[in-house]
Amino acid sequence: MYKFLKKSSKNLLGEIYYYLIKKYHEKGNRSLIYHAFGSDLKHDTYGISIDINRFREHMKFVINNYEITHINNLDSSEINVSVTIDDGYKDTLNAIDILIKKNIPFTLYISPENLDKTDYLSSKDVKDISLINMCIIGTHGYSHKKLSTLDKAQQHTELQKSKIVLEELIGKEVNTLSYPHGSFNQDTISIAKELGYKSAASSIKGFNNIKTDPFKMRRIEVIASDKLRELTKKIKGYYDFY
Repeated sequence: MYKFLKKSSKNLLGEIYYYLIKKYHEKGNRSLIYHAFGSDLKHDTYGISIDINRFREHMKFVINNYEITHINNLDSSEINVSVTIDDGYKDTLNAIDILIKKNIPFTLYISPENLDKTDYLSSKDVKDISLINMCIIGTHGYSHKKLSTLDKAQQHTELQKSKIVLEELIGKEVNTLSYPHGSFNQDTISIAKELGYKSAASSIKGFNNIKTDPFKMRRIEVIASDKLRELTKKIKGYYDFY
């Protein structure tokens, strides 16, 4: 009952927020966060692992209704959509097959310490993925720790080591990151700039445009229970109020 009431309240507030404020004011880039695609992950209590057929349905809907672009393409007066994938689980390969077939650009954020582990992409997988023209590879911290809980030296190690390892692996510059768990502070941003990163994706909801801080790029998470109705609302901005 509590979960039902909570969801109903969120939906009602979203409707009010959208029709009174969001619908007539803000547009730009809407960046979607996906994580896993059907794997039964023991730590997934939130629903980050979406059925691959539902993901396919999402991508068909998005490509039929919106311009698709990379998250760092901010020059748009209308709503466009970006696809980002965090963590680098092994089943990301299934999602990438769909993205390639539909010619959808995407950004994949990797925590190098997890490479070659059970349920995660291998080093060879990431090297092969980096050869896809419409893919951008970014870092997701070296070991996926919450950066804001670390001191400056530890944050520096997380961001530097992840960058070095990925650049050596794919033979290309890696200059973008997403904050693990959405966790960052001003030290994180300063260190990222010092190390040569040019942008960072957060978990702050909202549209991206030319006024957006490149180190606070906004995204919204898509979860397993999101049907097309929920996806549409997330793209349009119904839930940007929280």
